[in-house]
Amino acid sequence: MPNAGGLTDREAAIDALIRFVCALDEGDAELSASSLTEGAILELSFTHLGASTRVITGRGATVKLLMDAVGTALDTTHMATNIRCTVDGNKAELSSSILAQHFRLGGGPGAEFQDYYLFGNLYKCSVVREGDLWRMYKVAIEAAWTQGNPDVTKV
Repeated sequence: MPNAGGLTDREAAIDALIRFVCALDEGDAELSASSLTEGAILELSFTHLGASTRVITGRGATVKLLMDAVGTALDTTHMATNIRCTVDGNKAELSSSILAQHFRLGGGPGAEFQDYYLFGNLYKCSVVREGDLWRMYKVAIEAAWTQGNPDVTKV
C-alpha cells in the first residue's frame, strides 16, 4: 500500500514521530493532530520532578495540552535520534532518544539568554497506518535526565 510522499512503511511510521516533535517547535496544532490517531494515548513520566505519571487520552485533548504547555508557550527545539522502528503489517513500534531544549517564549533566540531547561527523553511509540498516513496511537515520554531551570516550563 503506498504511503504519503512515496515513503517506505518504516519511513512513514517514523514520520509520525517527526511530525509530532516538529509540531511542538512550530506551535502547529494541525501538524500535531496529523501525527496522532483519534483515540491517541499520551503518557508523560517526569517523575524526577516529583510528578506522578500523567495519561492524556484522545487526539483533541493531547494536542491542546501539547500546544498550551509547549507549542505556543515556549521556544523549543526537539531533536529525534537513535530511532529504532519495527514494522509489522499496518502497525509499528518505535523508540527514540529526544533532546528537547526549552526557553521561555521569546527567550530562545538570544545568545545572551541562558535561562533554559534541557531534557534528554526516551519516547516509545505505537504507530498504525490510517489510509496513506501513519499515526501514533500511544506515545510514552520518559525523562532520562534534565539540566537547567525547571521553572522555564511553568507557564
